[in-house]
Amino acid sequence: MARQNRKFTPRQRTTRPFGASLTSNQPPVQPLQPPSHRDGAWFLEPPLSSRLYQKSGLGKMQSDESIRLTPEEIMFCHWHRHVPLPSETWFEELVTTDPDIIARSIIFDTARSGGEILIPAQNIPEKWNIDLLDSTWALRWNREHIFSKQSPVAHVRWAWTTDQIDWAEMLQWTREVHSRDMVAEFFVIDEEMDVTMYLLGIDQPRGNQLLWGSFSSEQKEHLASLWGQRIARGTGWFIPRVKNWPWDSIGVEHLSGRHLRHEEGELLSVLLSDLELPKELQLYNDLMSRGVLLRPGFKFGSRWRAYETPVGEAHAPWLVQPVELAPSTWEGACLAVRLSEGVNKTWLCALLSEDTWFYLHMQRWLPGRN
Repeated sequence: MARQNRKFTPRQRTTRPFGASLTSNQPPVQPLQPPSHRDGAWFLEPPLSSRLYQKSGLGKMQSDESIRLTPEEIMFCHWHRHVPLPSETWFEELVTTDPDIIARSIIFDTARSGGEILIPAQNIPEKWNIDLLDSTWALRWNREHIFSKQSPVAHVRWAWTTDQIDWAEMLQWTREVHSRDMVAEFFVIDEEMDVTMYLLGIDQPRGNQLLWGSFSSEQKEHLASLWGQRIARGTGWFIPRVKNWPWDSIGVEHLSGRHLRHEEGELLSVLLSDLELPKELQLYNDLMSRGVLLRPGFKFGSRWRAYETPVGEAHAPWLVQPVELAPSTWEGACLAVRLSEGVNKTWLCALLSEDTWFYLHMQRWLPGRN
C-alpha cells in the first residue's frame, strides 16, 4: 500500500538577517540615528528614546532622557524599530568578547514576539525596588500590563541545550522566585537557533490510596502472614495463592498471586518489622505517604509513573525521576518533558532539600498564550 501523502505547511523559521526588518511597519522617511557609545555603554537619544521606553519598555531612562540599551535590546530595535546597528561590524566584534549575545538576542526577540515586555535585569527601573536574584537574566510583564505602573510577573533565565543542569540550584531559584509571588520561566535555545520556553514549578503529588497508618492490627498481621510465604523472583518476590490482599498500592496481581518489586518488598519488610527506614527507600516512602500509587516508568524514561487512583481508573498524572537519574543537560531535560507531555503527564524531578522532598516540574508553555 502506498504511503498516504501528508499535506501541511511547515513552520517557517526566521533567520534574522542584519539590515532587514522583521516588522511589517514602514520605516521612517528620515533614517533613525544608530546607538552612540559613551561611558562603556550604548545609548539612544531623544525623542526616539522616550518613545521606545514608554511604549515598549526598551532601555533604561537616563537623566538626559536618553536610554541605555543592552546589546540584545539594540538587536531587537534593529529588527523591529528600524534602528540601525552602530556599525556594519559591530555585532561580529561583539561576539568575539561576548559570544552569548547570539543566544540572548534570539531569546529576547522570541520572548517579546507575543507582545510581552521583557526587560534585562540591569535595566529594571529603580522605582520597583525589586530584590533581583543573581541568576535571573530578565523580568517579564504580561502583554496587557503597563510596565511603568504594574509589577512584573516572572523571573526569566536561559541556557543552551548543551549546558549542564544543577538541579539543586534550579530548585532553589524556583523557590526563591515563588517566594516573591512571581513565576519562574526558563528559555532553552538549541543549535538550530530555535527557542523553547518552560515554566518551572513545585508540585505536591497526592493520591487517595490507603496509607500504612490506616490499617488495623488484623490487616497488618494478615500482610505479615502473606509476606512470610514469599518466593524470591529476580530482584523481587512472588507470593502464591493470595486472597484478600489489603494493600493495592503494593505489588501487582498475576498468576493467582502477588508480585512485588524490590522496593515494594523492602518497604513492606521495614514497616512490618518497625525498622528504621534506609536512605534508598526515603523517596519511595515519601511518595507512598502521599497516597499515590507507583508503577515502573521505564517505558516513559523515568523511575516511576505515579497515580492518584487505582491503575484501572485513570491515567497516571506524573512521571517521577529521582535527581540522581535526572538528565545532566538541558537537551536531556527537554526530551524528558517532551516525552511526558506526549503521553499527557507531568515530569517531576525529585530532590531532597532541608530534610524535605521537593518535586520540581518543567512544562512547555508560551507566556500569554497558554
